[in-house]
Amino acid sequence: MKPKYRIIHKAVIPIAGLATRMGPIAKAVPKALLPLIDSRGRLRPLVHHICMEASAAGVDRVALVVSPLALDTLHRYFTAASKESAVELPVNIDFITQPSPKGLGDAMLQAADFVGSEPFLMLLGDHVYVSSDRSRPCGAQVVEAFAEHRGAAMVGMQVVEPDRLRSVGAAQGRLVKDGVYVCGEIVEKPDPDTARQRLVSPDLGEGRYLAHGGIYLFTPEILDCLRELTSAYRPAGEELQLTDAQAILRRRHEEDYFLVRLAGRCYDAGTPAGYAEAFAAIREAPCHT
Repeated sequence: MKPKYRIIHKAVIPIAGLATRMGPIAKAVPKALLPLIDSRGRLRPLVHHICMEASAAGVDRVALVVSPLALDTLHRYFTAASKESAVELPVNIDFITQPSPKGLGDAMLQAADFVGSEPFLMLLGDHVYVSSDRSRPCGAQVVEAFAEHRGAAMVGMQVVEPDRLRSVGAAQGRLVKDGVYVCGEIVEKPDPDTARQRLVSPDLGEGRYLAHGGIYLFTPEILDCLRELTSAYRPAGEELQLTDAQAILRRRHEEDYFLVRLAGRCYDAGTPAGYAEAFAAIREAPCHT
């Protein structure tokens, strides 16, 4: 499937985390290589599906931020996959090592040279998507919204109920057009009281909130925000959090830090239950390729 927009050429996919929630299997197999089977019966690992999402959004160059221990295994996989499935993957897949897992923000900084001066997609390495519109995969929806509104950020969001809030980053938004919002506030894993007080987006109705769906489109200014955090005093061993950098970027761009409500469903495959749900959803979903 040819993407409608090719204004974003690069994507960063961080997959260097320890995956402690996945139990002993993560000690032997990189979480990114856990298998999913699509409706055509094709066996593809998690990271392959994420790279396909990037490609369908117009991306032709991906940087995988990986653990040094997983580098050889992932390189062998993509060497083989590029021969069998090249049409569904980005043309270029680069590997960047993150020496130790110091947070999502640190993983993004490892890719700063790769990003350069261009806007870029960042896709979480344990999320997969099923779009409700077969012609518009979720990543492409984020790029399409950015093409219309530009701005400092366009972040893919899903609507969640209060019981999901403690496991997601959530945001308040002011609707501007067709599922696109100006972001008012961001809170990581809010409790229900905080959400009711600070994260109500009026058009969604009572008890429904915007939560991060794992697809982010940033200008390189987000990297400056991360560097600002690293220059501040940080206790030894503290992770560099993307949410903190997002808050800085939003304060700098109060009227052009955007959110877009995804037409589809996001599946967090980073837990056993979430992985099982993602496995079932991908197995039943119509293929985009």
